[in-house]
Amino acid sequence: MVKSHKDRARLPGAWADQGFEIMMSVFFPLLLVAAPIALALWQMRGQPKGLFVLFFAEMWERFSYYGMRALLIFYLTWHFLFDSDFSLTLYGAYVALVYLGPLLGGWVADKYIGFRKAVTFGAVLLVAGHGLMGFHGPPATETLVTGDTTYEINRPDYSEARERSIVIDGEAYQLLSFVQPERGSSARTVTFERGGETVSLSGTLEREGQALYEFILFAALALIVAGVGFLKPNISTCVGALYDKGDPRRDSGFTLYYMGINLGAFLAGIWCAIAAANYGWTAGFGLAALGMLAGLVVFVLGQGWLEGRADPPEGMDLKTPVFAGLNREWLVYMGGLGFVVLCFVLLQFAAFTSAAMYPVFAVATAGILFYMFTRLDSEARSPMIGLLILSISSVLFWTLFDQGPTSLNLFAASHVTNSIGDWEFPAPALQSANPFFIIYFAPVIALLWTFLGSRRWEPNSYVKFGLAMLQIGAGFFVLNLGIQSATPDADGMLRISVVFILLMYLLHTTGEVFLSPVGLSAVTKMSARQIVGFMMGYWFLAVTLANVIAAEIAKRTQVPEGAPAEESLAAYNIVYLQLGGSAVVLGIMLLLLSPLLAKLTNHVEGAGAAGPVSGKPAAATGQTEQAP
Repeated sequence: MVKSHKDRARLPGAWADQGFEIMMSVFFPLLLVAAPIALALWQMRGQPKGLFVLFFAEMWERFSYYGMRALLIFYLTWHFLFDSDFSLTLYGAYVALVYLGPLLGGWVADKYIGFRKAVTFGAVLLVAGHGLMGFHGPPATETLVTGDTTYEINRPDYSEARERSIVIDGEAYQLLSFVQPERGSSARTVTFERGGETVSLSGTLEREGQALYEFILFAALALIVAGVGFLKPNISTCVGALYDKGDPRRDSGFTLYYMGINLGAFLAGIWCAIAAANYGWTAGFGLAALGMLAGLVVFVLGQGWLEGRADPPEGMDLKTPVFAGLNREWLVYMGGLGFVVLCFVLLQFAAFTSAAMYPVFAVATAGILFYMFTRLDSEARSPMIGLLILSISSVLFWTLFDQGPTSLNLFAASHVTNSIGDWEFPAPALQSANPFFIIYFAPVIALLWTFLGSRRWEPNSYVKFGLAMLQIGAGFFVLNLGIQSATPDADGMLRISVVFILLMYLLHTTGEVFLSPVGLSAVTKMSARQIVGFMMGYWFLAVTLANVIAAEIAKRTQVPEGAPAEESLAAYNIVYLQLGGSAVVLGIMLLLLSPLLAKLTNHVEGAGAAGPVSGKPAAATGQTEQAP
């Protein structure tokens, strides 16, 4: 079994030197998606030139985002040595803010600076944020204090085996055990061999980080949150702006655009993970930063191909000073930097930020209910009730789905044999499974809806949501099945075959394609005309809440440090069994109630369920993400 980052990501055979391994790490993933990507590029010949710009700009932006996301939970727990509870809380707060940011960025672009300027500003913030992630400084240190004696505890900065050593009289001894009595406790008991004898020491573990680099970490995350907020909603809008009303190329244009998203996400998980595992965090995050820089350069150089369609609103004066000698454009940019500061503060209080999402969602839901029953007639109210049911149901789906970058990432490092044939890869590389499956299976499912729709057999939105729930629940059941077959590796860790987690990601992906685009479509079809924009925001607020809940559930999979492998695996098993069971129960309920629920929305859904989302086919987009 691979034990250190120097040994990770090894590619076929002893005959391969390191240079060949790295070359294969770069080109082998490209070969896996060469056919669909070549087809996409060939199809873009008949599209507006601006689509090439947006395709590659968004591909590199998503490369940076997903590359960084794949590494983040390990970066927090391995480099900064934050405990898993704090790391998961911080991750949940960060992703929640990422999903809320586009509400501000989209509004500012609509009202003031236009989509092109908003995308450029967001890209600059993202380059700065991803660049700062690479300035991590030396790793945090641990010491074991026993009485009046302090011992230095060493561990590799990147190590999925989590080995440690204790330094005594200048000599390091490999630890045989490193036991925490209960989660949250600073007490530790360590054992090691010295002089032919097994020595046991008990004491208090103290962590010492460097305030400067922790400040840089939070600043980087805040910049990324604000950058995504300005870029993500507006670059998608730029795609729509390329086409005149009724342009038959629009649907295929969005499909091709989402192929770029998936390509960036797929390559990021593998390339950034391998870079971090072999060359350190700076290489992993630096590669993500270079990807974002490439996206910015492509967008700036190709702005002329947008043909002025993403410029500021007509008649908007951005040059005349309006306050303190600053014009509206610079005031927007200053406000964006203020949003960075706000995010920095909110991330400092991650637990509060996460907890605030519950009452915010509750108030928003109560407000929608009040509006429905006081302002809408029965014809408009019925589909709104259906949409509310779908939106609230989606919270459970995204809660399960977003175990991917949190608990499933940690599970892959501890309990999965991360190898395919002779190729061994770091655990974060498995985050590429979802976009890989999207690239191949989303078009198949889109064809399925087209085939069924042409025969008026296409299921309604509730059936699709129910089937999505069954699939994501089944994914966790596959993992439960794999856990039953776990066997110990050379270090005594219980591990399962990578086949089980890949099958799980496949089911999660097909479930996502059944639910995500259909949900976005439902918002546009079922919302009362006066509040379509608000209901789209509510949909993403549900995703935000799901990310917070996902982080809290992920904490339940964690056991005290140094606990037996059987205890760790059992914790994952019971949580995943509960998650899978909850999804299956909700899926069955939606399927059983679908004939009744469909009566609420038949007059807006019609015969088919998918429908258009801002002019693009719901199931055909190949979307790999809920929003940002």
